[in-house]
Amino acid sequence: MTLPLLQYALIRSGRRSLHRLVGWASVALAAIVAASGIYVVRMMAFKNITSFRLASVKFVWLDLTGIALFCFYVAFAISAARRRDIRLHVTTLAASAFIPLEAALERLFLNLLPSLVADFDAALYASLIFLEVTCAAIVWMEWRSGRLRWPIPALLGYYLLMHMTLTPLATSKGFQSFSDWFGMAGRTGN
Repeated sequence: MTLPLLQYALIRSGRRSLHRLVGWASVALAAIVAASGIYVVRMMAFKNITSFRLASVKFVWLDLTGIALFCFYVAFAISAARRRDIRLHVTTLAASAFIPLEAALERLFLNLLPSLVADFDAALYASLIFLEVTCAAIVWMEWRSGRLRWPIPALLGYYLLMHMTLTPLATSKGFQSFSDWFGMAGRTGN
């Protein structure tokens, strides 16, 4: 999440070649983050087969779509840089940095506000609300400055969509079956 700040500092200091090198290394890091994220979601879904928690099914939906959106944003940021659309490149990278923030916020809220956020389900919705408000504030500031780009409004839409669909989807037998299948994928005896 700090890489966009480092990249910004490198560009501001005129170190373009180092910026490019860190950028390509960041692509490798993003691939590792995405692959390890899928692995963690799979392990969570597998554990949920024997010890069912509705919150875990919600996380399967949120995390898989979040990983997909993260990959899309990283790929689009690279494309924008290659087209020399630097403002879109920067905005898309900033949006991609928000996605892993959701999980960190859950833990932060659980540890710092235990009287308000009693469990992971409450922490999930608290983090979504925080991100929705933050994205809405950024959209408003960009709109007021006349420089609104699509990545942050799209991210706001994503968080609102997650907020509306997590419970209905997680309570559906079809998605619970998908979650179980995903947890068992690649295991022997499947």
